[in-house]
Amino acid sequence: MAISLEDSMSILLEKIKLQKKTHISLEDCYNRVLAEDIIADMDFPPFDRSPLDGYAVRMEDVQSASSFNPVVLKQVDYVPAGSWPSKKVEIGMATRIMTGAKIPEGADAIIRLEDTEVQQDMVSIFAAADANHNICRQGEEICIGQIMLKKGTVIKDGAMGVLAMLGRSRPLIYEQPKVAILATGTEIVSVDQPLTKGKIRNSNSYMLMAKVREAGGQPILLGQVKDDIIEMEKKLIGHENIAMYITTGGASVGDYDLMEQLFHKMKIPMLFSRLAMKPGMPVITGFWHDTLVVALSGNPASANVSFEVLLRPLLRKMAGIIEIERPRAEAKLKKAFNKKSKSRRFIWARCENVDGALYAEPIDFQGNGMLSGLLPANALIDVSADSSCLPIGTRVTLRLLTD
Repeated sequence: MAISLEDSMSILLEKIKLQKKTHISLEDCYNRVLAEDIIADMDFPPFDRSPLDGYAVRMEDVQSASSFNPVVLKQVDYVPAGSWPSKKVEIGMATRIMTGAKIPEGADAIIRLEDTEVQQDMVSIFAAADANHNICRQGEEICIGQIMLKKGTVIKDGAMGVLAMLGRSRPLIYEQPKVAILATGTEIVSVDQPLTKGKIRNSNSYMLMAKVREAGGQPILLGQVKDDIIEMEKKLIGHENIAMYITTGGASVGDYDLMEQLFHKMKIPMLFSRLAMKPGMPVITGFWHDTLVVALSGNPASANVSFEVLLRPLLRKMAGIIEIERPRAEAKLKKAFNKKSKSRRFIWARCENVDGALYAEPIDFQGNGMLSGLLPANALIDVSADSSCLPIGTRVTLRLLTD
């Protein structure tokens, strides 16, 4: 009996485990997942600093300055970025300052360089409007004790910069879950082999390899194997630290669908074998020595949907990622979908924003064995069971395939 997607997700989420934690070099952290909160141990900026090249002055001295009545001050110091002021700014004084340099004691305003004129050590100030706002205050961006990045964050460019700013050269991250992928079927040959009669190339493994990487896992390709239980078992054994095995093919009920027999031979207790949805109904799951084993359909679109709606969230959970599900959205159909369905159905679609409203257009090629429909798709339409044909303008729920 087929179970719902939500029930299957609950069963597996209770059983899967987070990956181990490890420290790695910051330069290797892009797209990895933080295993700790990052708490600021410093203010940033760490001191009041200048956001521009100019002169540090007392606002009281220059507030009346104009092009017709300039204020003339004496330059007493020069502070480039990376240096420290050596003199206090007092009445009638100015300090030449560069972008990023510390504001000297006594100064409370920065005059832009273009609003000045210099003769030897005397500086004429021609404008000072809002000069007291030209200061980046200590801690205005980051304060000591502030949580900057949360555990489970996927490290992107901004996070890389923050980690570097805070001196985290070896952050604590989760190890990537290793996912072993095996294509089964006597008709399958490797991608570098010429096609002979009755053969097809192993497209599923490479499609799933890409999806595993996108989800935060580390794919390991086991190649392909003919419809032979002994050979299948040989392909699966002998691998270390695998978090998930995914096979394609042999998961349905045909004469050569052998995965249930393989589970029995390998003593893998089967949790469920069918999901109440199309495509992607054949999904056989079980745990083999604490490792999740999942047998998917050999049909590419079916395997893709099964991975997308079930395995991707599980894999992201294993990887320690906070947000495991794709974002959802509501849209109107731009084109009718003229097919009734007794089962819940996922439809490949292309969605776009038109004048602030989201529209979804079902892709023409929706067959289980079709790959080309995946190319333009950026969403899955989630259609409930026992649905009628969907006319233009029907409001539908989308799973967006871009975060």
